[in-house]
Amino acid sequence: MRNEQRLLAGLLRSAAGQHTAYLAAAVCAAGSAMLLPATLGTAVDAALAGSTASLVPLCGVLLLGTMAEAATELLEAGATGQGTAWLRHSLLHRILSFDLRRQHRFARGDLLSRLLQSTAETARLIPATVAAVVSVVTSLGGIAALLLIDVWTGLTFLLGVPSIWLIAAGLMRRTTALAEDYQRTHAELADRYLEAVQGIRTIRACGTTEREAARVLRPLVPLRASGERLWRMQRDAGWHLSLLAPLLHVCVMATAGYQVAAGRISSGELLAISGYLTLAFGVFRQVGVLAQFGQVRGSARRLHAVSADDRDPAAVVPIPPGDGTLRMRGVRVVIEGRAVLDGVDLTVPAGREVAIVGASGMGKSTLAAVAGGLLSPDAGMVELDGTDLAVAEPAQLRQVVGYAFERPVLLGRTVREAVGYADEEIDDAAIGAALRDSRADGFVARLPQGLDTPLGSLRVSGGELQRLGLARAFCRETRVLILDDATSSVDVATERQITRALATRSGTKLIVAHRTSTAARADLVVWLEDGRVAGFGPHRELLRKPGYAEAFGSAAPYDDTGHDPATATTGREART
Repeated sequence: MRNEQRLLAGLLRSAAGQHTAYLAAAVCAAGSAMLLPATLGTAVDAALAGSTASLVPLCGVLLLGTMAEAATELLEAGATGQGTAWLRHSLLHRILSFDLRRQHRFARGDLLSRLLQSTAETARLIPATVAAVVSVVTSLGGIAALLLIDVWTGLTFLLGVPSIWLIAAGLMRRTTALAEDYQRTHAELADRYLEAVQGIRTIRACGTTEREAARVLRPLVPLRASGERLWRMQRDAGWHLSLLAPLLHVCVMATAGYQVAAGRISSGELLAISGYLTLAFGVFRQVGVLAQFGQVRGSARRLHAVSADDRDPAAVVPIPPGDGTLRMRGVRVVIEGRAVLDGVDLTVPAGREVAIVGASGMGKSTLAAVAGGLLSPDAGMVELDGTDLAVAEPAQLRQVVGYAFERPVLLGRTVREAVGYADEEIDDAAIGAALRDSRADGFVARLPQGLDTPLGSLRVSGGELQRLGLARAFCRETRVLILDDATSSVDVATERQITRALATRSGTKLIVAHRTSTAARADLVVWLEDGRVAGFGPHRELLRKPGYAEAFGSAAPYDDTGHDPATATTGREART
């Protein structure tokens, strides 16, 4: 129950005042329910004796109970809504902070299901807990009142209690498992739907609409079966109780009637016994409460699987000032059972431009992700200016390391927001300079509304999209800038201009490269083969090693200096 306790503590902190008010209203409602049978019985006995003085307390208890019940309903809805909002905000924050390895543990539809469905269920944790506690207390209070009024009546009721717990014993356990199973199947359905939406053009082009619809909806069969199992289990528990409860009620009231006939209790006490018997029967409702709590518990487990942080918060350390020196020691990354990187030892000097080259599948993008902290290695260590990225403060790490990707995703409402997308505000002067350095200023100026063009109406080529991604990376000065094949769709002439602008920027640059021209202009080159560093040094020196030239493709032309003749630009010229 430790995971549920952590969630309960977080939910309580999210709206402490509202939850306190809800608890107070629930206690008042329970207290009124406990007072009502005794007050009603006293009023009846007083009325039979010719007195009406007891009607005032009875009316007061009735009014208090009505108001408390109404307040409980309103506050429960508010607390649940606020708890759901807090859970979704916390979970979304956690999901967005995932490294690439943790992202791949969960399908997108699964995360969406947990974010929407599991949070709504888990937000009922506090109301379910309060309902369970209040129901138990009032049930025990009702049983105690029965024993105080007439011990034989109370003992008659207690004879039926053990059977309740026999029914409830397995109900919560099975409900928890079934709730998890139902939500897992629902997540699979959501994931298939998202895949179909993303691939809708391919589906239509291939004429596979019916086939894809059948594939997406296939989880509906196990989803229905899982839901039916859940309801059948609750139905079976319900009909057992529906047989037991009336029988026990008749036995208790028969015992109480016999006591009235024998003169041992009064008519008012008989009425009080009837009222307290209703409260005592709340112990039977614990089966339903436990079933609800089981569903909440299953959802809470699914949330914990996502929100649990493998790192100790106390171990997080700030990144000290530095010049951008990167060191890798024994870095190993295993993806789907294959060592993509294996035993990488590398020191990238501060302020240098380093190209990462290698044939397809050799681990270039993985190395770039590890270098910037987007992916945690399975073994080994990555340090930035002496700080292990595994314990570096996440927000600060994202400030000192910048990225541009092969397929950038533009976020925001307008081009201005997409280019200036960052935690801190980026002014128009920085956005303009970034657009010039990325050579995106020309086509952005030709857009219908310039920087204010909505992203929904934006139509750009692959190269233009990459230039906007570069502009986003250029908007702020970073200690390390990593370009993961970020100019692969840009023409050679434009790439040369971007490279010249890149050379004027401070900090360390890592560039995943496929073109010989990029490697030739870089200060140093990391050559990867089968996940290992096959060579590290200037491009011209690596050309003397067998197999290096083939890393760029067998048809790649080279002159005797190691430069791509198509560019006609030397490394020195690229920096002038």
